[in-house]
Amino acid sequence: METREQIGKWYDDFAEHQVRTSVNLRHYRIMEFLKDAGLNKKSTILEVGCGIGTLTGLLLKYSNKGKVVAADISPESVAIARKRLSGRPNASFMVTDMTDFEYPGDFDFIVLPDVLEHIPLQQHPSLFRTLASHMHDSSVMLIHIPHPEALDYIRENSPGELQIVDQSIAANTLLKNAYDAGLVLVNYISYPLFDR
Repeated sequence: METREQIGKWYDDFAEHQVRTSVNLRHYRIMEFLKDAGLNKKSTILEVGCGIGTLTGLLLKYSNKGKVVAADISPESVAIARKRLSGRPNASFMVTDMTDFEYPGDFDFIVLPDVLEHIPLQQHPSLFRTLASHMHDSSVMLIHIPHPEALDYIRENSPGELQIVDQSIAANTLLKNAYDAGLVLVNYISYPLFDR
């Protein structure tokens, strides 16, 4: 199993790729899901796996009277995000793999934008407990992940496209960890974005 340092280093090196690809259709689709779930101008948001801040920028622009806490395991990615989004008083950034996450308060929204599949499965139970401890009764958590069959297909046909940790997460595994942390599924959507 890869260590926190190995994973962080891999994403440090991956940051330049993220700079080249920037905001894409996936980010806009996540924003639509969040708006449909009640995101507003004053929302407080935790983004887990912010990378270089592509989605973070959209969140800050939309919730411009709220607060966005953007977290990532990669110091290089967080430095790029902080620089790209400097001058935004409603933004704060932290380097963490979420095992040591501490924040004095709850969030209206917690967003995991295509990041859960990159966090080792054995860490998911404690991750969900940590996230649940920063939610209030009307908080919403949006988890956006690739369909497990899509990742299985890539693993079989184009393994070089996978990241250092890139696991297929079946709905039953996701739900067990979420429910064990006291969370409840409100909506589950399987849809194509780039692949059928």
